[in-house]
Amino acid sequence: MVTPYGKELRKMRIDRGEILNTMAEKLEISPAYLSSIENSMRPIPTGFSAKIIDAYKLSAVDAKKLVNAEDETLKAVEIKLSTNLNGTRRQTALMFARSFNNISDAELEKIREILSGGEENDS
Repeated sequence: MVTPYGKELRKMRIDRGEILNTMAEKLEISPAYLSSIENSMRPIPTGFSAKIIDAYKLSAVDAKKLVNAEDETLKAVEIKLSTNLNGTRRQTALMFARSFNNISDAELEKIREILSGGEENDS
């Protein structure tokens, strides 16, 4: 699934009539790496939006679009579930994801204990 950032980056490149190689060269990265960012196969590198804004001398409006797309993308987490999960497991994973923001710290700690098999975690 392409993220809002990937879409914004690709749109920017296409609107400027650039091919992947040209943009990658301007940003001093490989075309494969740029493609992987556009296609959401790699995370957005730290400072990447600032690098784009500087390299392309983006207007304040275009810079804001790019930064907003980055913020929206970083808020999302993709969970890839195995296709052979039974209905109960799939439903449980989705219920957990949907209610994550409402889980108390105490409940979260209990879940962490279950998931770690009772081992203590320092993180």
